[in-house]
Amino acid sequence: MKKSFISVFLFLLLAVVILLIKECPFVKNKLPTATKVSGQEGNIDQNSSTFSWSGNDQDGSIAKYEYRKDGGAWTNPALNTSYTWNDYSEGSHKFEVRAQDNEGAYSNVVSWSFTYSSVVGMVLVEGGTFTMGDTWGGGYQDEIPTYKVTFTYDFYIGKYETTFDEYDAFCEATGRSKPSDWGFGRGSRPVIEVSWNDAIAYCNWLSEKENLPKAYDSNGYLIDKDRMITTDITKALGYRLPTEAEWEYAARGGNKSKGYKYSGSDNVDNVAWYKDNSGNKTHEVGKKAPNELGLYDMSGNVFEWCSDWYGNYYSYAQTNRYYSLSPNRVYRGGSWATRAPGVRVADRENDSPISTGYALGFRIARTVPY
Repeated sequence: MKKSFISVFLFLLLAVVILLIKECPFVKNKLPTATKVSGQEGNIDQNSSTFSWSGNDQDGSIAKYEYRKDGGAWTNPALNTSYTWNDYSEGSHKFEVRAQDNEGAYSNVVSWSFTYSSVVGMVLVEGGTFTMGDTWGGGYQDEIPTYKVTFTYDFYIGKYETTFDEYDAFCEATGRSKPSDWGFGRGSRPVIEVSWNDAIAYCNWLSEKENLPKAYDSNGYLIDKDRMITTDITKALGYRLPTEAEWEYAARGGNKSKGYKYSGSDNVDNVAWYKDNSGNKTHEVGKKAPNELGLYDMSGNVFEWCSDWYGNYYSYAQTNRYYSLSPNRVYRGGSWATRAPGVRVADRENDSPISTGYALGFRIARTVPY
């Protein structure tokens, strides 16, 4: 009888202890965790993306996962661990997931950020405002005064500099002579020895090839879809060279800029082929690190023609800047033959539209229609 009483007492005592532990405010539920497994990030040109994840709860179980798109409402009270997002619009997007355990507690949030561009090989640059010019000090006289530039439109810009493969195809299709590669090699190296006139001829050919209106007339003036001369860059809908302001905004990282002196880094060797590391030649595009927008070689490798004429900077803010009052054209970015100061995102150069050089190429751009 005594043993039976002791057993019952111990059982009740254990039950009380368990109950106290469970209800004790000092013993907290451990939060569940969510972990990314796969999913696209950065710049993409597909309008469908699948995201997958996993979860864990050390002291219980996962009751459900929830997701949301672009900061909207949380949804999907279920245990599935993947989701395919279809038909998102062009621009920047964010997909987020969190887990909830059996006690109602939420995990950390895991997220995927990406920017969708429907134009293959080009990166979407969303409009915004930035300060143009030498914002660090110590630059050249033509980089000041600094001033605000605002873009009321979005544009595409080439992810890479235009390559020999791409330009040679244009030459073969039009019967033009292929430019020299100076023994550096062709293929996926950036095209060189092309004038501004050559570059816009390539742009017009590409526009025709894709059934777009040409962006330039036979004299090199910007034209709209009705072939009327314009200085409003938003009206030129075909392939073209970037404006000088577009080029610098994109090189700085657009609305994702971290303020780097070179395109993508304050360490020039990370992002640029220049005098000290190039071995005195061009290199295949995309071999250095990209900038914040996923653009390659905006600093170094080859100089890049811009659409604008060259001129002095303004002392007042500009909107959709396009300069058209000088005999010379701008080129930007520095090259394999340039010292480090010349591959800064603020550096400017200019020359006649018929000039060519062993370090001078281009990349293409397009206005996003609205």
